[in-house]
Amino acid sequence: MIQTLLKRLHPTNQDSVLDTVLLSSIFIVFFYLVSDFNDVVAYKEMALIVLTVITLFSGTLSGLVSLLVMTLGLYILKDIFDEKLFLKFLIFVLIFGEFHFHWLRRNRKILEEKEYLKQKFRSLSNAFFTLKMSHDQLEKGYLLKPVTLRSVLIDLAQSPDDEKNIPHLFQTFQEAFSVHTASYFRLDSDANVLETFRYEENAKTMYDKEHRMIDKALLTKKSVFLAESSIELLEKEPILAVLPILDRDEKIIAMAVIEEMDFLSFNKDNILKIQILLEYFEDEIANNKKLQREKETSSFQGMDATFYSEVLRLDKMQRHHNVQSSLLIVKTDKDAVKLTMDNFTMRKMRFMDMITTLEIENTLFYLFLLPFEDIAGANGFKQRLRMELESYSKEDYEIMVSEVEKLKQVQAWMKASAT
Repeated sequence: MIQTLLKRLHPTNQDSVLDTVLLSSIFIVFFYLVSDFNDVVAYKEMALIVLTVITLFSGTLSGLVSLLVMTLGLYILKDIFDEKLFLKFLIFVLIFGEFHFHWLRRNRKILEEKEYLKQKFRSLSNAFFTLKMSHDQLEKGYLLKPVTLRSVLIDLAQSPDDEKNIPHLFQTFQEAFSVHTASYFRLDSDANVLETFRYEENAKTMYDKEHRMIDKALLTKKSVFLAESSIELLEKEPILAVLPILDRDEKIIAMAVIEEMDFLSFNKDNILKIQILLEYFEDEIANNKKLQREKETSSFQGMDATFYSEVLRLDKMQRHHNVQSSLLIVKTDKDAVKLTMDNFTMRKMRFMDMITTLEIENTLFYLFLLPFEDIAGANGFKQRLRMELESYSKEDYEIMVSEVEKLKQVQAWMKASAT
């Protein structure tokens, strides 16, 4: 109760109270100089307009401060204190403050949902391109090898040894895109180098934020290519392309510099593919690190790192902005039910929904993540599942719905029900 009240009283920023005191003081002095305080009607109208604007713009606290300043100024300048007028204005301030609070919360919720959808679109776009590139490589001869580009990225991201992983990744790029020499730089929030990795010993590019190509990549957050008119600069500056690697928040976390690449393979399409693959690789690493940190305090054994990362993001949105999301869990140990569930997840999943599976004590759990769905919406999804499983008895499976913030309680239920 107290926490909610403090949230509603909290101003938009620290300077709003000072601005409110200044504006309210100016109003009182101006009204004192150009009008007569005995003209109660004019004072009521003008004061109410000022209180309305301040409260709607800055919140309840600013409105209360403005009311106190006006009341104090009126008392000091004219020795007037109208209790009824003060209480009337106080009621208006509280009403306008409540409107400001709900409007601001609704606006923040919409912005959070928009940002999540933007990040999700970027993540899905990268996943789509990596899948498409894997398919292209299969068509070109990868059928001879039991591996695809996407599976290579996922496997490498699960290993903590970057000294081996990144050269291995660029070796894959050499086979797929004819990249022969490259450097890879991990960056901090100020675009300074944290780690440097070289592919091939003759890679000699030093990271320099003042370099024209690196500076342009940092500024635009887009890949920068060596122009045909500058091809003679290769002798002095052996850089073909600079690729900024962005995270989900579109912050640059790494930089790839390609120094040597086959002429026929050096084109915008291949450079874009390499950039997307590296972003997907870094995204997988970040997801695995989040899951690993959680494993240190609990036991999320076997959970997909990407799925868990999405749960954390939606949990944060729910706690901070009341953006509702849900989890739905299906438990079964029947092979026939598993077959039906696999068919459902392959053919009838909604675009934004995610799914992962966990096996505990020979019992299989299907975990559905439903972004922006409250419990009521999740129950609707539950009814769809029940219709799919209507040919089975209730003893063959069990369905549970939960809020996304209760993942640990869900896991405890899964372990208890599996034993």
